[in-house]
Amino acid sequence: MRKLLFVCISVSLSLSAQANDERCVVSFAGAQQDVCSGKVSVAEPFAPLAQLESFKDSNLRLIKFDGPIDDARRAAVEAIGARIVDYAPNYAYVVRMSSAQDGRARAIPGVVWSGPFLPAFKIDPNIAAELRDGKLVRDAGITELSISLHPGADRGAIQQLASRAPGLTLVNTISAGSDTRLIARFERAGLRAAVEQLAADPGVSAIGFRLPKRLLNSQADWLHQSNVNTPSPLRPVFAHGLYGCGQTVGVLDSGLFIGNCAFNDTTQTPAISDCATGSTCPPVTAPNLAHRKVPAYYKWSGDAGGAPADEHGHGTHVVGSVAGNNPANAVDCTSFTTEGGNTDLDGTAPGAKIVMQEMGGDLAYLGASGNPYHAGDMAYTSGARLHSNSWGGGCVNLFGCVAGCTVTYDAEARDADNIMRDRPDLLVLFAAGNAGTACPAGNNVGSPGNAKSVMTIGASLRGTAANGMAGFSSRGPTLDARTKPDITAQGDSIMSAQRDACGTRSESGTSMATPTAAGLAALVRDYLARGFYPSGARNPADAIANPSGALVKAIMISGAASMSGTGAGTVPGQSQGWGRILLDNSLYFNGDTSRLYIHDAPTGLATGGLDVHTIVITAGQPFNATLAWSDAAAAIGASPALVNSLRLEVVAPNGDVWTQKLPAGVSPANANPVQDTTTANYDNLNTVQRISFTAPATGAYQLRVRGINVPQGPQKYALAATGALVVGTDPDFALQTSPSANICAGSPASYSIGVQSLNGFTSPVTLSVTGLPGSSTGTFTPNPVTPAQPPAASQLAVGNTTSVASGNYNLVIQGNSASPPLQHTASATLNVVAAAPVAGSLTAPANNATGQATSPAFSWAAIADAGSYRIQIATDAGFATLVDNQVVNATTYTPATALNPDTTYYWRVYGLNACGQGTVSAVFQFRTANEICRAPGVAIPDNNTTGVTDSQTLVTTGTLTGLRLGIQLTHTYVGDLTLTLSKGATTVALMQRPGGNGGCSGNDMNLTVDDAATLTLETNCTSGTNPAQAYTVGGNYKPDSPLSAFAGQDLSGTWSLKAVDSANQDTGNIVRWCLLPNTAPPQPDAIFDDGFDGN
Repeated sequence: MRKLLFVCISVSLSLSAQANDERCVVSFAGAQQDVCSGKVSVAEPFAPLAQLESFKDSNLRLIKFDGPIDDARRAAVEAIGARIVDYAPNYAYVVRMSSAQDGRARAIPGVVWSGPFLPAFKIDPNIAAELRDGKLVRDAGITELSISLHPGADRGAIQQLASRAPGLTLVNTISAGSDTRLIARFERAGLRAAVEQLAADPGVSAIGFRLPKRLLNSQADWLHQSNVNTPSPLRPVFAHGLYGCGQTVGVLDSGLFIGNCAFNDTTQTPAISDCATGSTCPPVTAPNLAHRKVPAYYKWSGDAGGAPADEHGHGTHVVGSVAGNNPANAVDCTSFTTEGGNTDLDGTAPGAKIVMQEMGGDLAYLGASGNPYHAGDMAYTSGARLHSNSWGGGCVNLFGCVAGCTVTYDAEARDADNIMRDRPDLLVLFAAGNAGTACPAGNNVGSPGNAKSVMTIGASLRGTAANGMAGFSSRGPTLDARTKPDITAQGDSIMSAQRDACGTRSESGTSMATPTAAGLAALVRDYLARGFYPSGARNPADAIANPSGALVKAIMISGAASMSGTGAGTVPGQSQGWGRILLDNSLYFNGDTSRLYIHDAPTGLATGGLDVHTIVITAGQPFNATLAWSDAAAAIGASPALVNSLRLEVVAPNGDVWTQKLPAGVSPANANPVQDTTTANYDNLNTVQRISFTAPATGAYQLRVRGINVPQGPQKYALAATGALVVGTDPDFALQTSPSANICAGSPASYSIGVQSLNGFTSPVTLSVTGLPGSSTGTFTPNPVTPAQPPAASQLAVGNTTSVASGNYNLVIQGNSASPPLQHTASATLNVVAAAPVAGSLTAPANNATGQATSPAFSWAAIADAGSYRIQIATDAGFATLVDNQVVNATTYTPATALNPDTTYYWRVYGLNACGQGTVSAVFQFRTANEICRAPGVAIPDNNTTGVTDSQTLVTTGTLTGLRLGIQLTHTYVGDLTLTLSKGATTVALMQRPGGNGGCSGNDMNLTVDDAATLTLETNCTSGTNPAQAYTVGGNYKPDSPLSAFAGQDLSGTWSLKAVDSANQDTGNIVRWCLLPNTAPPQPDAIFDDGFDGN
């Protein structure tokens, strides 16, 4: 076997390429380093920038911890003299210090590694793609590099370095808050050398292509206020006098035709700042607040004349959607009795004002060093607390999706996160983009819309059709599997103002959805500023003048309506995010059944911190609790991009703790968050978490917010909850209990009971329990209990369970107060088993099976009364040498780490329950195949005849005497797919849209293709719902054409798997595919010629 290579070359890297062990992995989009094994994975051709030895003396270094970083760990890093310059995922600081300090760093408790920060981390993977394939720059129209600098870097020295680099011409310097970056035009011939020179400099933090930016164009009031249009449109927010009066929205767009009657003021002119130098442009000296619509105008386009203008028309349409107002029926911002005309000239916030930022139809401002940070900061300085952006950059051109291009967390995304962090009461909104039709689903939301903290807006259809998504609206997730967009608003065929006296025109795009959402956000701020919370009626004493941007975002997401129409997907999901904006669900008005609870954390949390909020709800209305926070900006290219991780825990009255999770093995192909009560796979990617109950039980709910990993804290947050909340001032109490106990008959059970004081209630509460099975007994200690906050504790002990039969029993805990006479209940479950589980039967891999995949899907029959199962896999029949030993809840299991090829293994299973370990099953043995695998994780383009082809080139020789093929892919409608395997002139059709007429509607494949199989891919695909697996996991299936067509050929050469999707809407990814060859004579271990070991 060849000596192990510690630098692996990869065509592309993403979240799915990371090792599962966050303790060891440092991860960026362009490279990952496992500090425990020493292995570095890097996109070719930048392997020289991933050699630790070459950069061992650099003063830019990493200090990597084994887990969350608290204040004590940060202080310990600073105490050795290291200067922290950034955070790197996972659990690492980028620091300035000498290599001599590594020893002191490694002595800090919890540090697993200290060493140089590799230049390979700094490089945009799109640059590597261009150097490999030579098409991306041409197809995407890229002409410039962005060279970001670390804080304190010598800008002059780096400018000199860049000016000497081959083919670079410096054209600009961008300042964005505390960040600085250089912009340089490049010549393709010198690109690699220039990038390598710059990346090696410790003052450079990142190098990336500047993807071209573009404007994203392709019956909002009633739709997003009530979703009721018959018998007449309902506008409950307008009905309470909330029109956005007193709110100011910044808009960065092509410009504004201020002469349109929706904005025109015949007696006033806006204050104007005319400047064409981008990020150095100053703020307006004094906004003219007397202007009807536009108190401040930034003319950044460089166009002559100095007056407001819009040569494109895009900006005029956008501003009309935010805050246009038809003067024929002007909004009343004095007595709040007239909402305006509700015409196509009226925006969603007709009473709001606009800080307009004109960048020209060619986005000249962005080309002249303008950026999201500067634009947001100038708008804020002029009074705006919302900032709407209907532009962005992504992997599309005029002809469709740009092959090989990846949307990363880039400099502009970092700018957007930085401004929301620095200006916490500003909410920045970005359009998701219009690449939904051109590009396959997954990672086609553009930048800066892929930033963490901004509210990213997708486009629904219009009016009564708004339950469906617009096909053009870009789908998520981001490269690091974060959910985007956040929320949707109508964006298809939207009427708004145009460039004439009082005209309108129709436009489509997320450009139109974003200003609609911005206007609605202005209504939310108006609601808070005028004191409608918490009473539901205007009360100036309750005014919240400066809510955080995160709070406005949380309120809107908490009440968002789930969409179920065409293209909408799941909620939460990568099409509609958390749903369509519906303010009647988000806001409470006096008389409504559903109420609102909010908390805008004033100080924030550190690692290990905990805030607890208790609310009481009654059944009958859905209950949503939403956590949002404006995270610290990530290092450019960081993957994952999350810096400060918080967690929302919702404790139900029965004690169940609900949290947001990510799928096991989360990746861009499998990213939708879910909620459950398990204790694994917590969401550590998203800055929004929502827990929802469609039919909640009556009782007290705890909303707990935890600081999980806060290396750049403290982290402030916002919390919003909607539902049938009990908001009263009378003293009362609430009960909580642990949800369940699992016992073996004859053993005792114990439950923790909490008795919580509400509004100062202190009368004793006597506890009792009903529903105990058989002759079992229940005793509370202490009893009675005086309620307290936090809840006073009592223990319920259940005894005398010897004769209790196996079963699940519902217990009702009751609390009674005599003075005043009050009674509340809480429910718990007693799960009893009478004996340990009996032996089960094993299914797959079958006993003595050969040629099994190195990641086999194990399965066995369910065992009565088993609560979980232990599966053991060993290399010997006595199980002295275990290679896997896991407890699982399901009756299937796939090892996280692949087994060795061409090796005999033994496996067994036994059930577990409260009575202990069950009888061990019979032992099965199997032998793995001589397997050669790739895990590309590539998307299958939707409804695209070209499809996607993934190839691997083998240098190992040997004449094929037989071949099987392992395939694992995800897809939501397998009947759309055609799969072929080819080598040289030989192509074998594996399947061609299986399932006959209409195709097979089943999901996903994880199987082995084998000429000797009985079942076939073509006819044995399973349709169904909920969803159904298209094929048995781990099963064997015969291809359409035999794989024996490759017999007699040499194993060496290029093998290609091609997948074509021939219908729209459903999407998926090739996760992994493996050649399982038989050759004569036996060959040595296969080696990919790109540097990977074959196993």
